[in-house]
Amino acid sequence: MNRIIFDLDGTLWETSEAYIYSYRKTCKELNISKEEAGEEKSVLSFLGVKLEDVLKTILPSVKDRQRLGQMLLGNVIEYLIKNPETYSKDIFSLFSNLSKKFKVYIMSNCPRPLLDAFYKITDVRQFITDDNTIEQSDKTHAIRRFTDDYSKRAIFVGDAQTDYESIENHDVARFVYASYGYKDCPRYDYYLKNLDDVPSVITSAVTMDAILKNDIYQVISNKDSRITLIEKKDSYYFGFVEINNIEDMDLILKSIKEIIKDKPLYGPINGSSWFDYRIALNEFDFKLYPDCLSNKKILEKFMDFGFEVYERYASTLSHLNMNIWKKDKKVKLPTGYSCKVLRGQECFKNVEEIFNAASHNFDDHIFYEKIDLERFKEIYIAGFKNCNPSLMLIYFKDELVAFNFCYPDPENRFFVEKTFFIAKKHRNHSVLRKLIELAYEEVTRLGFDKVLFHFQNEKLKTMQSYFKGLVIRKKEYGVLKYRNEK
Repeated sequence: MNRIIFDLDGTLWETSEAYIYSYRKTCKELNISKEEAGEEKSVLSFLGVKLEDVLKTILPSVKDRQRLGQMLLGNVIEYLIKNPETYSKDIFSLFSNLSKKFKVYIMSNCPRPLLDAFYKITDVRQFITDDNTIEQSDKTHAIRRFTDDYSKRAIFVGDAQTDYESIENHDVARFVYASYGYKDCPRYDYYLKNLDDVPSVITSAVTMDAILKNDIYQVISNKDSRITLIEKKDSYYFGFVEINNIEDMDLILKSIKEIIKDKPLYGPINGSSWFDYRIALNEFDFKLYPDCLSNKKILEKFMDFGFEVYERYASTLSHLNMNIWKKDKKVKLPTGYSCKVLRGQECFKNVEEIFNAASHNFDDHIFYEKIDLERFKEIYIAGFKNCNPSLMLIYFKDELVAFNFCYPDPENRFFVEKTFFIAKKHRNHSVLRKLIELAYEEVTRLGFDKVLFHFQNEKLKTMQSYFKGLVIRKKEYGVLKYRNEK
């Protein structure tokens, strides 16, 4: 996303009092009776309407419609120039900062003199790439012109349903609803409480677009709560769950149900690739998977709408159980199996071998997306080249059937069990125990007394299973599933 388009009236400028002032003053100058003028606030119903359309119905007794239009517009501008509090005092700084990263546009149904007055008062013209007023074209054509390069999406900030509807292609532009403006808008991508929140809302939109740049997605929002829906060939995923009011979920989930029709829906997930999750070197990666199981109110709301827990994962920081292996003899692998341990840069000589084994066995995982070898190398070489990793490998004859990729925490606080893998055909007690034994020996060799287990499926037997009574901290993740009854 490299373009931001702003509506003017109600979005950047509080002009309602200016229209009331103008109507009152114009009626006085033209000696319009109070009976004909009616309620002054009725003029607010014309906000966002073209001036030429306003003149067709307002003050019908005035024959010179051109003069009437000039008087109404002139008095509006007079009020706005005399009352700078009609716009945010920080608007100059806002536009200055936005223009450093984005092309910034303004468009409005107002006449050109009103926009020029805005520029004169705020001095933001220097930051504007282009603009559009009603004399040039309507908003739909303006958006089309501003977004002629479809390679990057735009953000449109407006305050009315007509603004949302003016976007022809919602894959090209995301709509931010300025809720403080003049009109109601039931459908939008992002919700804006006030103009000061523009930077944070835009950051959210840009971040989302960068993460999901190769995906078809839409943001389903209700006020400042939202869930992102990602479309796949045979299913949908949902993720990036931000719920600020639990009651907001009702409308969001109802909208999602209507969109997915009879396709299954899985989530929440906050990353576009199964392997991308494993890049992080921090203690707990909270960014890529929401803590759905621990937030009971949100989980209950999903369940009320027909979701079920499909899978459970957990990351745990545990004390090392020094007695696990003292009770057992050395594990012996069955005939045909062999093992070895690599350390440091040696680990990366086997990247292609690991890639072939792991990618084949993740094929049936619902969140797995195929990546090529080069991307895999980026993750396992670029991501871990400075962390002095260890790699335990188990072969059946010449085929790699199990491995454990682990490393000391970069701050030397604990040992990290990153990727624990056993091919389906070889998930037997001996292979599991041998892989755990090799990891245990590595932990004790390095002198750690705590182990971090990253994102392991709680249904599977892994090394994490042996440390359940020694957990220091635990982060739970829930994968939910929903299928529409239609």
